Amino acid sequence: LQIHSVEARHASHLRQMVAANVTGASGLKPWISLGAGGISNDTGVPQVNAVYDRENTTSQLNVPITGIATGVTAAAAAESFDEFLTRAEVINIANLFIKTGFKLS
Repeated sequence: LQIHSVEARHASHLRQMVAANVTGASGLKPWISLGAGGISNDTGVPQVNAVYDRENTTSQLNVPITGIATGVTAAAAAESFDEFLTRAEVINIANLFIKTGFKLS
């Protein structure tokens, strides 16, 4: 869990840097939120869609989070939880950043 929290802090800081320095990205939050039209990837960078799979989930244990209280929107529900990743998904994401010839399988 310690590694996960460090990675989360790094990702949050990078998102803040993008929001501060990239034209058109000022609305990007430090945490993952819903993108345009309710898609998982809120960055607008389609090459990293795999990183954001299921980040638009608005229920946990088959319980819908939207509407459980006033103001709980789909965006708020999606922001509330981290989604699990399978081994195959982790490898797919890691391979986005690994040089050809050294990819994981």
